[in-house]
Amino acid sequence: MKSVYISTLLVVTLAAFADVYAANSTLSVTCKGDDVGADVLVNGKFKGECPVDVLVPEGTLKLKVQKKVDASSARIFEQEIRMGDNVIKTVEVSLGAPQKNAEGKQESAQLGVEQAETKKGSLLSVTCKIDDMDAEVFVDDQLKGVCPLDVQVPEGTLKLRVQKKVDAFNDRTFEQELRVGDGAIKKVEVQLGTAQLNAVGKQREPEQVEVKKGMFKDCPSCPEMIVIPAGSFDMGSPDNEAGHGVDESPVHRVTLPSFALGKTEVTRSQYAAFVGETKHDAGTCWAVNESGWVEERVGRNSGDFGFRKDLVGDSEFDNRPVACVNWFDAQAYVQWLSKKTGKNYRLPTEAEWEYAARAGTTTAFYWGNDVGNNNANCSDCGHKWDGSSTPWEGAKSAPVGSFKPNAFGLYDMLGNVWEWTEDTYHNNYKGAPTNGSAWVQKTSGNDRAVGRVIRGGSWKYTSKFMRSAYRVGNEEIKRYEYKVGFRLARTLP
Repeated sequence: MKSVYISTLLVVTLAAFADVYAANSTLSVTCKGDDVGADVLVNGKFKGECPVDVLVPEGTLKLKVQKKVDASSARIFEQEIRMGDNVIKTVEVSLGAPQKNAEGKQESAQLGVEQAETKKGSLLSVTCKIDDMDAEVFVDDQLKGVCPLDVQVPEGTLKLRVQKKVDAFNDRTFEQELRVGDGAIKKVEVQLGTAQLNAVGKQREPEQVEVKKGMFKDCPSCPEMIVIPAGSFDMGSPDNEAGHGVDESPVHRVTLPSFALGKTEVTRSQYAAFVGETKHDAGTCWAVNESGWVEERVGRNSGDFGFRKDLVGDSEFDNRPVACVNWFDAQAYVQWLSKKTGKNYRLPTEAEWEYAARAGTTTAFYWGNDVGNNNANCSDCGHKWDGSSTPWEGAKSAPVGSFKPNAFGLYDMLGNVWEWTEDTYHNNYKGAPTNGSAWVQKTSGNDRAVGRVIRGGSWKYTSKFMRSAYRVGNEEIKRYEYKVGFRLARTLP
């Protein structure tokens, strides 16, 4: 319904905008290289900066494109063009050699007078990527609607700001100063930046001077967080690593700022506090029963979040990692904790996760190239949580912190349960960010992204799925995966 509404609005807006002119014809002016940004004039009136699409009347018109070289000269392109009714005419401009512009200055002054008398306005078309949809669009600090948006604006210079709230204290923002001409169709594709403190967040003085080191907790019941130092690493795996997959290539250098990551995976008791306070619909969970079969179990939405309350000693599982959570459940938890603490909690990016998991190592696992025994929780890791004493799901995942941490002091980065990340899955690293940011892309057709990336392997899988570089896509909506949990990240000031 929303897409139909936007399409209808666009048609109506364009129709009303076109009524200013005798015909609905479009002159599309394109430039290359250094000619981009040149002034475009039609019949002596400024229309915008190249490249630009301009609605023009039917008939013969004079196109002039010019770019100043210095105070006394400019490079110019001029052409007379004949336009028909309801046509799209494309002109590729190549500016000539510099010419004296004294006469041009006089002409521009005269044009300024003409423009002041005949301004008709322009159409600003703002589009956003799918995750930035519904961001608020401001023109000269006035709210015009939400992205995507087509809005009529006056000729001249204006300030565009597009912003989307992350939490009570942080926004993702895009800002740009635009110069638009009479009758122009100005298209701007927006990509919001990383989260930044908004006006409310900037008033929180303690946060501004906060310096985190080592391990910390933002509240008594909050998960423990470890400060991960800034640094660089080679993301992916070489072709000769045992188990190497094509989606782990090409190996590329990534440089990240400091951030914080959960010391352990989020536990069942920590998630229970969230469900109990918010009444979040946690759904049901699939578990391994006494006969070794997987079946659905209820009880996740009871008042005290008691898993399988009919079983004696069930509280012993409180310190196990929560599972049967989909990507949206994990996002709901981090948003709740962000609001509760006033800090910017989130899921880690895929680059942050691998950097933290490796902790300075380049081997398949952070303890070496061989899985060994009792280093992590996987089906061939040689440990005591192998389901021999009880086949329940809770017994298959080990209590968090049961194995040695890596060099950053993080537990269970490999094994125990898969962990959600922020990124959508791509089948290789061509074009991947090199600054540690999330790589989020949703496309259609054969190139459609396959869910979100999960990392680290689990108790149910062998060690070849547990390598630091191993990655796989998982549908965001999947909740029945009793092998998937998550770990928190936190942006530091």
